[in-house]
Amino acid sequence: MNEQAADLPSIAWGIIGCGDVMERKAGAALASLPGSRIVTVMRRDAAKAQAFAKRHLVPNWTTDASAVIASPHVNAIYIATPPAHHLEYALQVCAAGKACVVEKPAGRSEQETHAMVDAFRRAAVPLYVSYYRRDLAKFERVKQIIDSGELGAIVAINYRFAKPRSAQTWRIAPSRSGGGHFYDLAGHALDLFDDWFGPLELLGSGVTNRIPSHETEDAVALTFRTPDGAIGSASWNFAAAAHMDELCIEGLGGQLHLAVMASAGSVRLELTPAAAVRTSRTRSQRALRQIKSRFGVATHRRFRFTKPAQAHRDFLARVVGELARGEVASPSAALRTSVLLNRVLDHYYGGRCGAFWERPARWQSLRQQAVRRGAGTRDYALDGAQLATFEAQGYLGPFQCDGEWQRLRIPLKKGTNLHLSDPAVFELCTHPSIAHRAAQMLGPPGAALFKSRFVVKAAGGGTPVAWHQDVGETNGGYYAGGAPVPSVTCWLALDRTTLANGAVRVVPGSHKALYGDYRARLRAKLLEHGVIAAADVARAVTFELEPGQFYLFHSWLLHGSDVNRTRQRRAGLNMRYTRIGDEYEAGCIYLPLAMGS
Repeated sequence: MNEQAADLPSIAWGIIGCGDVMERKAGAALASLPGSRIVTVMRRDAAKAQAFAKRHLVPNWTTDASAVIASPHVNAIYIATPPAHHLEYALQVCAAGKACVVEKPAGRSEQETHAMVDAFRRAAVPLYVSYYRRDLAKFERVKQIIDSGELGAIVAINYRFAKPRSAQTWRIAPSRSGGGHFYDLAGHALDLFDDWFGPLELLGSGVTNRIPSHETEDAVALTFRTPDGAIGSASWNFAAAAHMDELCIEGLGGQLHLAVMASAGSVRLELTPAAAVRTSRTRSQRALRQIKSRFGVATHRRFRFTKPAQAHRDFLARVVGELARGEVASPSAALRTSVLLNRVLDHYYGGRCGAFWERPARWQSLRQQAVRRGAGTRDYALDGAQLATFEAQGYLGPFQCDGEWQRLRIPLKKGTNLHLSDPAVFELCTHPSIAHRAAQMLGPPGAALFKSRFVVKAAGGGTPVAWHQDVGETNGGYYAGGAPVPSVTCWLALDRTTLANGAVRVVPGSHKALYGDYRARLRAKLLEHGVIAAADVARAVTFELEPGQFYLFHSWLLHGSDVNRTRQRRAGLNMRYTRIGDEYEAGCIYLPLAMGS
């Protein structure tokens, strides 16, 4: 790091991790607050570190966090990396005797947060966790209203937050983040509650995962009690159909309504007339008469707040002021919030002690439930004769699906890989009646689900499917040596399926070779180019099925189907499995099920 000599202001910052938080919320504030200056920044990506330094007129940048911490020109460190690095860097900062601000959540677990807080307490070095909302004007006004007694004794606190599913990020990788979206975001609300009402006592909680593409918590509900005896409930849903952010604080004299995750917007106070009169002694006699005349109707006040240009500015202004005065901050409230978050999630993760992120088998995710549901099952064991038939012919069936296939909603469009987003589809694709049999065909160590697709042919039409094999780049991928990866397909009938309405047809034994330009799949034109003969098609077997029945077949088996010539729809669900360890298709999400091993 090429440090430049400079006269230090009272607080000279070094930033470790100059990503989104620094760009949108904190960087400009640190650079512009009186008595505050950014001296150097660190990011592992050198080009991005340099670009950030240039944009924010920071004289120095580096890719080495230890260089920032050791710099003699820095007397305070802001850690804005993912939580996986918080404890490591914070302990180094503490050992250097420098003040520290760490992004929330402070640690991936209660243990990590405790270790961090305890180290700074022993060293008498200031430590802050960036729960910045309590310093915003909107939430300071809420605290003033509660403390004023206008609401009377607080009876209940009810909070609901909902957000539609978001893209996959590191925030739902517990090894980096400590949990899912709840662990990342819920601390903001709980920290505010701690500020307004005092330490919360957890009474109960429930946690669930409903999006199969990841294993972290999607929906959480909890109940709590405040030191004064008010009862609270709160829920977070990160798989919602629509956004919601509603807090209602109920007192004997009225209610307070606001959104917690929005720094702007309004705070609505509704007081009963009697309470309004008691708390309006400074009002004019005319105003009091108006309130009294509205007996039986609540009186309303609305406080409006604009969005701050720099979300962290008020928080950081307090931090800079306290550091300049030599105060030693201890994040007791942040530690209480960490303890609460971790205890809410404890059962879901099978305990959050130590490196719990390395023990996903203990979690209550949909994936792990599927693995446990199928582990050791013998209910759908295939005998030697069946496996020999599969080896020779390339298919087996029909079988009866014992999963709840009737619950499926058949989409008209975009029916691909819904097992990653729809719990009902996922639970069916992982049901042992299907997955355990597929795993036995694939052999140890078991099956990994990697594709699903609804296939629908409308009455009197649909598209004919040419003879082809499912093999290659987007159909299982290739081994490192270039050979294509085999897989097993399940074709589950959701309607009665016959030759007349376009049932799947297969050529027995054809899975043992690859035909023609197999990479072209449906465009290979195997019949037209004479690669396969009419005699091959003549011996094809038709998968005629009743609803809820299925066939399993080797994906290299030649198969195709005709148009639907009937007045009835033909719908099915196609599922693909490969052997665990054969995850070679780029961009595919593989869900190991470890069945049949």
